[in-house]
Amino acid sequence: MTARKKMLIAAILAVLLTLGSGCHKATLENYKLFRSTPLGFSIEYPDFWTKESDPSEGIAVFVTPAEGYADEHLESLSVQRFTLDAEGETAFNDYVKGYVADLESTLKNYKLVSETDTTLDGQPAYQIVYESSTDADEETGESESEMRFMHIFAEWNGQVYVLSYIAEFGSYSYFLTYVEQMISTFQFLG
Repeated sequence: MTARKKMLIAAILAVLLTLGSGCHKATLENYKLFRSTPLGFSIEYPDFWTKESDPSEGIAVFVTPAEGYADEHLESLSVQRFTLDAEGETAFNDYVKGYVADLESTLKNYKLVSETDTTLDGQPAYQIVYESSTDADEETGESESEMRFMHIFAEWNGQVYVLSYIAEFGSYSYFLTYVEQMISTFQFLG
């Protein structure tokens, strides 16, 4: 093999290694803009994720690609909008407390991992991370899975926005980089 061929092969390998090592980086260069006036927000999401939205139901969902043929649960970030029955901080706090109480009472093996005050588009927000497990489904052949969830709650113009990241426990950290990048681009409209 000539020196020139060896250099060419080495250069190709270097490019492939560089590309392979950068696959997990979340940069806005590969993001698309989702903007919905009816839903009242915009967000950027990775161009290789799929998007579904239903303004009449107040929801948009951004879904990761499958991690292989045996991937039973696709990770996702959803944004849901709910109207508060009353106004003010008390109504928002009551809504969040009720939402969390429902999680605690309905999910199998619910375990709170963390809770913190945060911001969403510069507005005060509340974030929880928790774990739960799903039951096996004999009809579909899905086995029981350990899941990790993150919810961010924020209020804007009498609406509660809930951003929900749902992932299998083993995939949570991998996709979290993308989810955090998406959340950093979130903007309320109007």
